[in-house]
Amino acid sequence: MLSAALWAIHGVAQTNVSFEKIFFETHSREQKYNIQGASIAGSELFQLHDGNKPMVVYDMTDGNFLTEISVEPRKTWHNNTACFSNTFYEKSDSYPLLYVSEENIKEHKAVVYRINKTQGASMTAEIVQTLIFPEPIEMGLYYPNIAVDDEVGFLYLTGFSRESWNKSERGNAVQILRFRLPSVKEGPVVKFCTKDILKRYCTDFKLATQGAAIRVGRLYQVFGLPGNTCLTCTDLETGDEVFRSELNGIPGEPEGLGFYDDRLIVTCNDGNVYRSDLVVKGDQSK
Repeated sequence: MLSAALWAIHGVAQTNVSFEKIFFETHSREQKYNIQGASIAGSELFQLHDGNKPMVVYDMTDGNFLTEISVEPRKTWHNNTACFSNTFYEKSDSYPLLYVSEENIKEHKAVVYRINKTQGASMTAEIVQTLIFPEPIEMGLYYPNIAVDDEVGFLYLTGFSRESWNKSERGNAVQILRFRLPSVKEGPVVKFCTKDILKRYCTDFKLATQGAAIRVGRLYQVFGLPGNTCLTCTDLETGDEVFRSELNGIPGEPEGLGFYDDRLIVTCNDGNVYRSDLVVKGDQSK
């Protein structure tokens, strides 16, 4: 259960989730990287950037910069969402697989990274699989963002039913599509077609899909631009919104979303990292 009080507005439970700033992403801002999706493995925050600029790793315990991971620059790769799975490419690997979506209509795909530690504090990131989704007009979903739930073997794409992320005109709404989650052993490229869509959910329009993460069958997402932002929680079995909250205490643009010590963590484009007062445990939310 949720610790914050809930009430219903237009059929959606509302709650007040508050956030406090815990540190600032110094290295990303010093290098003038455009902050986008992020995910957390253990006590380490992996921050991705627009244009596929290097990944930057921070220590969640004290906010210190740890290392920068070189990746090949790609102007069209937006890296809008990132999420670690629970699956390792090899048992001896340092981290589980990292899924990153480009939120690009022309490059409607996601890439899967294998990240490992090398000598000292340095790390490497190798793309071991590329997931190519149907054309947006074919699957009825634009600006696709990925979230994975390998505990049950699914991946989800979220986006919009129209080619517009900032307008609710002509019935534009947020879509959630379920696909199976392929094993990396299936090869370096996996192409999906429309018949691979296992479920489709539609929720009301919310401005600008941002970070996404899944825990215990629920999809947590942040949306919006400064002055118009929110956090939502969706039940992935029914497609119903469990609750919605304004991003209280976050003045900037939300970007990445993850969990640390069972609390939601949000990274923002201004470099600030926030921790919520919402506890999301492995078997319940309270």
